[in-house]
Amino acid sequence: MFKIRVKETEEDMVFFNELEFESFKTTLTGVSEEAVRATWIEFKKSDTLDPEGPDHQIFVAEDEEGVLAGLIWLAKRESFYVFEERLVWIYNIHVIPEFRRRGLARLLHAKAEEWTGQQGLNSVGLHVLDHNKIARDLYESLGYKLVGTHNESCFYEKKITKNKKP
Repeated sequence: MFKIRVKETEEDMVFFNELEFESFKTTLTGVSEEAVRATWIEFKKSDTLDPEGPDHQIFVAEDEEGVLAGLIWLAKRESFYVFEERLVWIYNIHVIPEFRRRGLARLLHAKAEEWTGQQGLNSVGLHVLDHNKIARDLYESLGYKLVGTHNESCFYEKKITKNKKP
């Protein structure tokens, strides 16, 4: 059983930063840990996104004992590329390995869809690398549709039918 809640503490933000790096590592193959870390540092220097900004939301998941197990980082975005309307963008979803294959990613996506409706928006979008078949299969099983590709990137969208503005 997992509890999903809004990021609240400094510990949550440390967890967020750790998982951001872990996710980043998966995008670079055949590179040493040292090279990955150097690339990450350079990337963070140029990254203008503020995960704690007003249009962003981070949800963390914990198990029944309060152990942090994963997270999802969402933000409202204007239309871009193949996305024709304002949407919620999933910047990152990450479940730590010992908690995988227990339905947590599905719960985090359900929270993303709920939040999307609460924001009065109609769709959720995300990006995944083409070679990440496990993630792509998950997204497709959740109703996401492939709406565009570019080089090694796949862009998915899911239309949300319920809009519940707070």
